[in-house]
Amino acid sequence: MKNLLKSSAMAAAIIAGLGAAPAWADNLVLWVNAPLASGADAPLYAELKAFEEKTGHTVEVQAVPHMEMERNLFVAMSGGAGPDVMALDIAWVAGLADAGLLKDVTAQSEPLAAQYQPGPLASGRYQGKQYALPLYTNNVALIVNDKMLADAGIDKAPTNWEELRKAAVAMTDAAKGTYGISFGSNRMGAFQIYSFIWQAGGELIDQDGKSHVGAPEAVEAIDFLAKLYTENKAMPDSVLTAGNWDEVHAPFVQERAGMVVSGDWAIAAIKKNAPNLDFSIHPLPKGKEAATVIGGYNLAIREGTASPEASFQLIEWLTGERSIELMGKYNRLSATAAATTPEAIAKLPEDLQPFMAQAGAGHPRPVVASWSQMHGDVFGNMWDSVIRGTPAAEAMAKANTEVESLLAK
Repeated sequence: MKNLLKSSAMAAAIIAGLGAAPAWADNLVLWVNAPLASGADAPLYAELKAFEEKTGHTVEVQAVPHMEMERNLFVAMSGGAGPDVMALDIAWVAGLADAGLLKDVTAQSEPLAAQYQPGPLASGRYQGKQYALPLYTNNVALIVNDKMLADAGIDKAPTNWEELRKAAVAMTDAAKGTYGISFGSNRMGAFQIYSFIWQAGGELIDQDGKSHVGAPEAVEAIDFLAKLYTENKAMPDSVLTAGNWDEVHAPFVQERAGMVVSGDWAIAAIKKNAPNLDFSIHPLPKGKEAATVIGGYNLAIREGTASPEASFQLIEWLTGERSIELMGKYNRLSATAAATTPEAIAKLPEDLQPFMAQAGAGHPRPVVASWSQMHGDVFGNMWDSVIRGTPAAEAMAKANTEVESLLAK
């Protein structure tokens, strides 16, 4: 009788899902990127308290710096330890899934798929299986110094490639030491160029795992961007050395560059370092189509966790529609479809609205196990070589061969 009652209680709890506290409780360990748990009053803790009260589970939060998270996860989980649930930069999903360290949540997530934006949802999918759900998203837009644009005789931010080129050239003045647009080198520049490859109608790696890096569309995009430096001299020389976002933003913050391609993380840096700078944010100028590279964080479950059902409940709780309010408290963008409605966008701070307005054009980077190596060793090096004079077609053909080699391993 005792076993029968226990089984009935368990079944009732499973059916109820998040609608009622289960008859038993699990203790979950959650690793998150440090900014989400920066202090006892961080919004995440109140959200987790609500989850605990609703479900009966408890959650132990461990905050891990971004630069240490991927390595720490590999070390811990490869040894059979680590968290039950973890926040992952979307670029890490493939590597961890390929290593067999993430739980396949395809069956549980399929009924929920419509509540997420397609790009962020796809970033958690590897080889046809869903391993993570999106916690928050971001993308890159065009940030413009409005005074420099007006002084150049242009009355509106560029909306297409030709307008972008003209604006960049118009704001460039060698005598004054001003330039049209700031770009980064190597990995930073690579992240900025992906959007333009998609805008040209190109692709990096398709869903079947085939590389299109050397295709004419991809070459066209790289050639267009590189010539802003090599021919138009509309980028400062920092494009050769800028290896982090602070260095990419510096010419813009110092009002030496009139535009920069960056994400919502740039807003705080600009306002802190140049509080009087008159700037505005706009969707990326379109090529043949609109496109922007997305970033952000996902939530995933460790393969082998002792609490798979409770862990998925936690993921569903944090990534569902409640995330609109939760992420808003961090000035981040929810990855839910509901966050993209005109009404939801209108409630965002003005600086964030352009990013969410173009969310429908968001593209995840290829979810392949060797992506981290491709990003720096292939695309970063390719960008460096092109801005130093290598023809785009030659550099992209070499990059395509390198990508194909990594895909074949």
